[in-house]
Amino acid sequence: MSLKSYFNKGSRELFLLFFGFMIMQFINIQGSHAAVVDAHYRITSVKKVSLRTKAINYKSKTAMWTYPYRSNKLAKKTHWLKNYAKRSLMVTKSATLKNGLKYDFVQVANKPSVYGWVYAKNLQQMTMVSLGDSITKGWTGSSYATSPYPQLVSQQLYVLDTNLGQNNGKVVGDTNLDLTSNVTTTNFKKVDIATIAYGVNDYFHSSLTDVTQVLDDQIKGIKRQNPTIQLFGILPLNCYVTAFGTDQQSDAYSTVGYHDYTLSQLCDAEAEVYEDNGVKYLDWRSVDPDIVPTTIDTSIFGDGKLHPTQATYNQVGTDIANFLEKNLK
Repeated sequence: MSLKSYFNKGSRELFLLFFGFMIMQFINIQGSHAAVVDAHYRITSVKKVSLRTKAINYKSKTAMWTYPYRSNKLAKKTHWLKNYAKRSLMVTKSATLKNGLKYDFVQVANKPSVYGWVYAKNLQQMTMVSLGDSITKGWTGSSYATSPYPQLVSQQLYVLDTNLGQNNGKVVGDTNLDLTSNVTTTNFKKVDIATIAYGVNDYFHSSLTDVTQVLDDQIKGIKRQNPTIQLFGILPLNCYVTAFGTDQQSDAYSTVGYHDYTLSQLCDAEAEVYEDNGVKYLDWRSVDPDIVPTTIDTSIFGDGKLHPTQATYNQVGTDIANFLEKNLK
């Protein structure tokens, strides 16, 4: 055998050995991703659901699957759940297996290309707390709305909401109606989302300096309790007031109140506090400036000036839900 033939033969053997090794590696990798099928894991029913959830009780190897684990020979890992532990997971359908286990089909919110089946006990519906005054509580001026905006928002976002709105609630104040009391008496450690919506009552009663100081303190207080909470501000909605020295109504955004500032100036002051604390906020002046027109339209308020009708609450709820949907992780 020539030297050239010897090396050609050796190269072929080396190539075949390497090729065989790569095939075995591929088989091993595929096998680690696939699940062994078990008849007890057969899917017996599937139903459509709508829930915004978060990942809980997951381990490093907890995965999303193309089919519920062990229910199908094609079931393979698509993603590790731990990589999306800080993201909202939208459940669109739920499957029950023959052995009674439940699996949910999830898509990562605002990233629908990431999806898969997850063991339902590894997920938990997200929670929201709504802090605010009578508009948050749902007062129309004569009765309570059938659906205050926190309820409408929770329905559109598919989360569980606790409405802590209080009639006459303010940023500044030491009663159980006000922001400070609600922050100190609420456990935010297990809350996923919180909104703060005060200001119109402060426009009638408080100085801008006090509003900004207390708001800053309480935002920091919430974050100390739960550094990972998704916190949002909602600036005061415009309303109609009587200008000093007249009996004519005008919009509060452009009218100087009892403490020598307009409601719009209060919005600017609150916005600055939110920005300083890294809190995103909804500003009605840019998001939906026509929701309360500057040309007086008393029909949008149940009392003709301040508290929304149910129809206005419906619009408020949709606007807030859309804002949160765009900004939620």
